[in-house]
Amino acid sequence: MRMKGLQLARQGVPVFPCRCNDKRPLIEHGFKSASTDPDAIHKWWTEWPRALIGVPTGEKFVVVDLDLQHPEAACWYEAKRASLPLTRTHVTRSGGRHLLFQPNPGVGCSASKLGPNVDTRGAGGYIIWWPACDLEVLHGETLAPVPDWVIRALDSTTAKIISFPGQTFSTAHTDTRVQGIIATVAAAQEGERNSLLFWGACILRDMVLEHELDEPAARHAFDALTAASTRGGLSTHEIQRTIASAVRAAS
Repeated sequence: MRMKGLQLARQGVPVFPCRCNDKRPLIEHGFKSASTDPDAIHKWWTEWPRALIGVPTGEKFVVVDLDLQHPEAACWYEAKRASLPLTRTHVTRSGGRHLLFQPNPGVGCSASKLGPNVDTRGAGGYIIWWPACDLEVLHGETLAPVPDWVIRALDSTTAKIISFPGQTFSTAHTDTRVQGIIATVAAAQEGERNSLLFWGACILRDMVLEHELDEPAARHAFDALTAASTRGGLSTHEIQRTIASAVRAAS
């Protein structure tokens, strides 16, 4: 690891050591103490020879972090793949993906704001540099700009408030999983609205079947899903048909 850390440092990428089990920084101040100094790197990896390599995000690149071991994130990625440009991609230890993009101040650190188990890392964050563990790198020579739709989805000033009888559904104050589903459907682009609606309805259906949502909560969630899709331009008939199809798929 020390040699790989030094290789990154020679390319101008600051590094710091992280724990193997939970990926937490091993040094005081964490990513803020990342360095390209070969003496510091030599010292760190002499003390912790098995340490993972952490790299701060924001200045050199920003990241969309996909936890693909979660079905919701895998479905989100499949639905959004056509609207994501080819860019440097790291396969992670858990089988997820780090999509690296050019630095952009519109990308900070967020959790499930783009979609369930789809996070971002920008200024003030870091990632583990999984290529140092010999995990696969895709499109290694490309660092694409962040898509405009990602910036819009992350813009906190456009947080979506979806109303329905008896309750207000706010993507800022509800269960993280449900809020991610509704936010993703609400931000769907033309050509993917129906597929994302079906995806969201399937997940809500499964949450009901697994007793994660009781009847009132499920009703509110499906009302919010309908409202989000209506705002996206789908007709009431099309929304009802797609949700009914998702519910039938469980039988």
